[in-house]
Amino acid sequence: MTDDVLLELGRRVEAALTNALIALQRHDLMLADKVVREDFEINRLRYQIEEQITARLSGGDASEVRWMVAALYVISELERMGDHAEGIAKVTLMLGQNPALPVPAVVNEMGALTISIVDRTLAALDKRDVKAARALCREDDEIDSMYDRAYQELISTMVSDQRHITEATYMIWMTHNLERIADRATNICERVIYLVTGRVEELNVSKY
Repeated sequence: MTDDVLLELGRRVEAALTNALIALQRHDLMLADKVVREDFEINRLRYQIEEQITARLSGGDASEVRWMVAALYVISELERMGDHAEGIAKVTLMLGQNPALPVPAVVNEMGALTISIVDRTLAALDKRDVKAARALCREDDEIDSMYDRAYQELISTMVSDQRHITEATYMIWMTHNLERIADRATNICERVIYLVTGRVEELNVSKY
């Protein structure tokens, strides 16, 4: 097994997140349904990698064993990120094709930044880039700030117009999924540092 299979899982998760957000913005129920159905393949690939790593843990030099330990952690995070992308797609399906409440601009900004963080996290993993991994961990505060802004805006919408309570609640669920994806990306960055240095550092501690 090579690094390629781990990155394949990462790219599948990134594609699921991208498609889930496109489906949300366009109210594309077919695309949202596709994301939900393809989550099965993300899960299958995660378990395949886990089985291959477990079979190899009986031998290998220190750097290889460190990679396998880190990979076991990373695939779990990636699989859960795929679940969160699926959650966003399910929200789109619940909202339907013509929701009365538009998606707040801050939610779209949060989605774009989350995709960027996932993409750069996978690049840091591929290149074993400790500097980039540390920088990405610091961006989690911005995601948290966006989440709070989105939450407050959606709560205000519920208070001002009770007709939007259900849709606004669904959108809060969606923003929570985005926040969790970003958190899991920073967890992966911690493992990038472990891969290179052999030390586990807890960097995903919000200062916000």
